Amino acid sequence: MNKQICSTVLAGAMTASMLLGGMPAMAAETEAAASDPITISFWCNFTGSDGDVLREIVDDYNKTNTDNVTVNIDIMDYQTLQAKLPTAVSTGNGPDFILAGIELMQQYKDNDMLEPIDDFWKATGLDSSNFTDSVLQNSYIDGSQYGVPMQYNLQYLYYNKDLFQAAGLDPETPPATLDEFADAARKTTDASKKQYGIAFPTDYLNYVEFLWANGGDVISEDGTKNLLNSQENIDTLTWLQNLMKDGVSPESLGAAEADTMFQAGQLAMEINGPWNINGLNQLGINYGITALPAGSAGAFSPAGGCDWMLAKGASDETRAAVYKWMAHWLSDEVLKKWSMVNGFPVWSKTLLEDPDIKGNEILTDVSKASTIGRDWHLRLASGSQIDNDVMKPMMEKVLAGQDVKTCVQEASDALDQVIAGK
Repeated sequence: MNKQICSTVLAGAMTASMLLGGMPAMAAETEAAASDPITISFWCNFTGSDGDVLREIVDDYNKTNTDNVTVNIDIMDYQTLQAKLPTAVSTGNGPDFILAGIELMQQYKDNDMLEPIDDFWKATGLDSSNFTDSVLQNSYIDGSQYGVPMQYNLQYLYYNKDLFQAAGLDPETPPATLDEFADAARKTTDASKKQYGIAFPTDYLNYVEFLWANGGDVISEDGTKNLLNSQENIDTLTWLQNLMKDGVSPESLGAAEADTMFQAGQLAMEINGPWNINGLNQLGINYGITALPAGSAGAFSPAGGCDWMLAKGASDETRAAVYKWMAHWLSDEVLKKWSMVNGFPVWSKTLLEDPDIKGNEILTDVSKASTIGRDWHLRLASGSQIDNDVMKPMMEKVLAGQDVKTCVQEASDALDQVIAGK
């Protein structure tokens, strides 16, 4: 649950002469050097079924490309990847490029693990204006580009259409505001059937989308100002706690349990990422997906996703080869497959016009719902500490019915310690 293009690019048909036309001398030399066969590698932690799809795309590129590029993929679990990567890159024994969450980019950059790729769009000839700007901006730090988007996601509101209809709600009109959300949660709750309107898991790390919706916040984007102890946040968390007291959510529930309950038809609504789509489709659940509901300040959702990043020390030849792979990934053909199979939103304007995409109700709704992304400590090295030491304990106490003002004050004190680096 808390988990986080241009017109078709014929990357394989790019010849040196095509690329050299408008390129600076250094880029031209790099491209010429890259005409010899080269093998490049990347590391990632796609250990689920999405990793199988990723391997298929890599294998197909290796078999069909005319770039003289072979891509090797090394998949490992998240903890292993994070433990091995810094030393491997610093000693020159790591991958040529990395596929990782955008929340790690600042950390990698600060640890001198990445090369800037400010020449990427000009070197490849791709049109960056064909991509959703909010997605592209996550690849920049202080005005310099350090990544190319691989996928993008937010949190979305899933809802069971059958349970909505049974409760007298329009199954084609999901809640768009927090008031409508609360009303739907109450109406679809039936304790006698062990059926609930929504799940508020205790291990969901932030709930910041609800705070944002009513004008609250947690911390400034630069990580220097504590914004947690505000009346807006206290009011929102009191509203959330009152929903819990109304019995709309099971108590002491984990995110995995919430997934199971939604799949079993015991949960009318759930907040989750796009990775939930395939399983629901396979089970034949009659569900819809929409943007998180809006409060007095609007609708927001924590932005997430993954980027391709060039590892520190890459040669000109390696850079050129990695750019070819990145350009291939940004083709509508590849992005279409990734979205159709894995359910991730479409962020290529040309791909949004594809008949198969336009005919896919879920993908269309996910893509529409992906315009409300907002930075949730993506550039802060203390991001995980804020989640684990501040937000998670606070929400556990709020959901358990403890005094909201006290919970917020204690969390604010803990956040002060994080900001102070203690």
